[in-house]
Amino acid sequence: MPSPLVETRHLLLLAALEELGSLNAAARKLHLSPSALSQQLRELEDRLGGPLFHRQWRRLEPTSAGRRLTEAARSVLSELVRAEAETRELLSGASGTLRVATACLQSYRWLPELLRGFTRNWPGLEVTIVAEAGEAPTEWLLSRRLDVALVAGEARPGPRIQVEPLFRDEMVAVVGREHAWATSRRKEVEVRALAEEHVWVDEGALAAHTPLGRAFAKAGNLSPRKVTLIPMTGGLALEMVRANLGVTVLPQWAVAPQLAEGGLHAVRVGPRGLWLDWAVATRAGEREPALSAFVDALRAHHPGPRGRVIRRR
Repeated sequence: MPSPLVETRHLLLLAALEELGSLNAAARKLHLSPSALSQQLRELEDRLGGPLFHRQWRRLEPTSAGRRLTEAARSVLSELVRAEAETRELLSGASGTLRVATACLQSYRWLPELLRGFTRNWPGLEVTIVAEAGEAPTEWLLSRRLDVALVAGEARPGPRIQVEPLFRDEMVAVVGREHAWATSRRKEVEVRALAEEHVWVDEGALAAHTPLGRAFAKAGNLSPRKVTLIPMTGGLALEMVRANLGVTVLPQWAVAPQLAEGGLHAVRVGPRGLWLDWAVATRAGEREPALSAFVDALRAHHPGPRGRVIRRR
């Protein structure tokens, strides 16, 4: 693409001449001497190959070529002013879009409460959920399709990914109020008890690296009597156990609101419980003000009655 012959100073000159009609008045507005402004106009006309204004006594009237270029100057200057304002807002974090994902889709229930306080301080910032990024948040972060991910244990920091611990949360077994564990008010069950149940979980919940997968392996490579894999969207697993059709195992902070509503009962798995470390992942070296504020809001958000915040060192 060829470089333009017209510079920003020429655009300002054309806009001022159209508004004021004389070199003297335009020079005062642009804080230049009339001779300097006259030299700029001659230089522009020489570059373009012809006159842009008719000299009429003390006033300059644009030629047809001058009118066309002046129209373009107004448009370009207006867009520059708008772009500068938007750029300042983006740099300060006052506006724009923040794309968020979490490894546990049930955890999105915390988002409205968090945003109520966050948006008061960042009213121009739009927070968008990218649910499909939850399965591979690191890939989405590196491809710049995601800004922040709430991850559970599996993310590792690297040269391009920054991972900060947030809190530790307990994985609990959840049953309906007619289940034997609820009617007997059980507070704790052994992992072997889950092996006798129909368990509703998402696809990765029983993987070897997960708390539940490790617990089954430690108990003698057990597995549930029946497993139904279900996407953790829309609370379907909780509705199934609410109907006394089995058991699900979820982070305590994700199910705390439903437990408070009643109809469900949470039980610790094993004498020490199953624990999950939550962290926040972002691209390394790109912590802009809005993103930093959102991470701080995540850190301050209470993870649930059994959760424990991990403080930054």
